Amino acid sequence: MTLPTDTVYPNFEPTEEIGTLNEYIEDLVEVLQDRDTEISLTVNGKILSSFLNPPDQWQPTLYGSTVAGNFTYEERVGWCLRQGLMTDVYFDLRWSANGGATGNLYIELPYRVANSTSKPFVGVVQTATLAYGAGQSYLTLNAIPNTYRCEIWSSGSGNATANISAVPAGQLIGHVRYIGVDNE
Repeated sequence: MTLPTDTVYPNFEPTEEIGTLNEYIEDLVEVLQDRDTEISLTVNGKILSSFLNPPDQWQPTLYGSTVAGNFTYEERVGWCLRQGLMTDVYFDLRWSANGGATGNLYIELPYRVANSTSKPFVGVVQTATLAYGAGQSYLTLNAIPNTYRCEIWSSGSGNATANISAVPAGQLIGHVRYIGVDNE
């Protein structure tokens, strides 16, 4: 949600009836209260977490890009803070089986990533028991534009980046910040 920039106030046309003025004031108060609610929700932000009850619950979930799989989690903690369009996602995932997942490993994000012709939304990740590609020495998170996906990419000096495949077991602890899409 973004801050309102085009609040429409009710029109008042003076008449001799006092009831009309009272109705106008009631309508105006309702519009102002709605606008103030939108502003406070946007400024204060919305928190989603694996510790909260629906509808505010969000649990980070791993998938394979070819076959989604059914991961067995040993640790599955997530937090999301959305203020306006700015979205911060934090997670700690540890799994002992990927349930047949194949393809590239990714985490499903709670809000769709803004559309872009490039991939500007990169985050940090700490890993355990993940094998990097040949010549790769770093992992990063990449919130993919116009999707709900946060992919895990490896890179290294003088080497092209590559997606990490869905592995049978591992741990990912990370944070990614991205611009979300309006009105979700």
